[in-house]
Amino acid sequence: MRSARLLPVAIAALVLTPAGGAAQESYTLEDVSFLTGCWVGDMGSLILEEQSTAAQGGVMLGTTRFIRDGTVVDWEFGRMVEEDGVVTLWPYPRGTISTDGFPLVRAGAELVFENLAHDFPVRIVYARLDATHLAPRIEGSDGEARGWSLTRAKCPE
Repeated sequence: MRSARLLPVAIAALVLTPAGGAAQESYTLEDVSFLTGCWVGDMGSLILEEQSTAAQGGVMLGTTRFIRDGTVVDWEFGRMVEEDGVVTLWPYPRGTISTDGFPLVRAGAELVFENLAHDFPVRIVYARLDATHLAPRIEGSDGEARGWSLTRAKCPE
């Protein structure tokens, strides 16, 4: 009789727990809204400019350009989509449509987007230092990490 009462609990745990083992949190684009606006920073010899739109219709869009000596040397688009309590970051490096989304797995002082099946990166992290400073980084499954710093900037008109 006791095992019969535990069966519904065990089934609920299996249904509500993703393959990674931790219970899946529910997120909205409001959880990532502090990324809205413009950000500038540097990554070694590169100047970075990032801009993210406000959420509209379940989507936020972003652009990043990497500048060296006044010349754009790389760029990418990004799309954050909210569906059924899951926020997924879809990167588009150099405009190439990405087939690998990175679901948001943790929100708060750090936004952690993760896809352990991806080659590199497996994790995209935005650490919010304060209202005007971010410390983004990308991480590999082998512990390799690359980070940079961004400061909130006035968006171009």
